[in-house]
Amino acid sequence: MEISYWEAGEGEPLVFVPGWSANGAEYINVMYLLSQDYHFYVIDPRNQGLSQLVEYGGRISRFSMDLKELSDHLKLGKANYAGWSMGASVLWGFIDLFGTSRIDKAVFVDEPISIYSHQNWSEQERQDAGGTTTSPERMVEGFTNGKPLNALVTDLVPWERSPLMDSSYYKNSTSFAQHFIKNDSNAVGRNMHQHKIDIPVAIF
Repeated sequence: MEISYWEAGEGEPLVFVPGWSANGAEYINVMYLLSQDYHFYVIDPRNQGLSQLVEYGGRISRFSMDLKELSDHLKLGKANYAGWSMGASVLWGFIDLFGTSRIDKAVFVDEPISIYSHQNWSEQERQDAGGTTTSPERMVEGFTNGKPLNALVTDLVPWERSPLMDSSYYKNSTSFAQHFIKNDSNAVGRNMHQHKIDIPVAIF
């Protein structure tokens, strides 16, 4: 299994873990900014970006192990870590498996408690949990195979917003990523199906 990563800058190490379907090419502006102060790394999760496409390992615990193996490969004794969206779950898994002895500081960005919105939730419960879809399977089908979506299936705002490129920074990084990275939608889809936690958890 081959995992790719992006690297820039010198100094204190900072490892960034993107979310579902994302890759390092989309973070070239962030990489440029943070590489002024950090030795900045961005991992391409398996089945995303330039990493190997495989039929197996689509679980948070395996992504967390990939992160650990990358940090071993880079000989990072201790580093700062940041996870965005699904990458935040990967970082939580990393902590669950290996503790915090190798982490100096951790940052968690934009991770909902549950993207799934249960039918018996009130609107306030849905908002508190960050639930955006009543059918993760149909949401993934919409992303990977262009199946039709509607507001009863998932929050359409991200789908409507993502193609807009009215920010010069966004246009710059998105244009670069789209020309340089050719995601396999079926491989990316495999990365969303095994992320269920069936025990109570506390989020602070």
